Amino acid sequence: MEIQELKIFSQNINEQESFYSDVLGFDCIRTSASTLEVITKENKLIFEKSDSMSYYHFAFLIPPKSLESAIAYVEDRSVELLRLKNDKVIYFDSGKAIYFYDKDANIVEFIERPTLKYRSQHSFSADSIIKVNEIGLPVKNPLQVAGRLVAEFNVEPLNEMEFNSIFCWAGDYNGVIIVVKEGRNWLPTDKPAISNDFSIWYEEQGKATGLKFENNKIIRLSR
Repeated sequence: MEIQELKIFSQNINEQESFYSDVLGFDCIRTSASTLEVITKENKLIFEKSDSMSYYHFAFLIPPKSLESAIAYVEDRSVELLRLKNDKVIYFDSGKAIYFYDKDANIVEFIERPTLKYRSQHSFSADSIIKVNEIGLPVKNPLQVAGRLVAEFNVEPLNEMEFNSIFCWAGDYNGVIIVVKEGRNWLPTDKPAISNDFSIWYEEQGKATGLKFENNKIIRLSR
């Protein structure tokens, strides 16, 4: 799965613009008073102003071997890293990551995945960030929702046999919708996953698909 754009909602869009542009150094475009685009090399994250409280978990992919430099980059900008048992770096089979909060208390992740064919880079800046790589989707029935993403909406999982009632990895290392049970804590925090609305465009096997997740429903989008 290649995510083309991800749109989420923000109560603090001016503060988010300052955080992503001035603090982290992303290229940002304010397309309207209520919309902010955060640009990466391969896709974009869109914030749309909303009065409703919500928070998300999403991840940006960074180059292999750049995580240590990314830690210094983030901490030099007075952004506190979230820890798991006092560890800043969380290790997975597919890579390793750091986490921090943005101005909406979203749980933001920088992750490197060495199995993907991107050039290693020991130094880090905002220009190094490759793309939005994952978004969390908390639902009441992860197996049912992930099954629909596969059967109806052209999502190709790494291994559908590993889907379970708590956690389903709907996608691959290039891009993934992480379908989780509502109330499950987001790593590495004790914040429970809550249902929230967002929209996403992604490409799978050359076919573009747009989906909106709204009020626990999946709605197909058209350009």
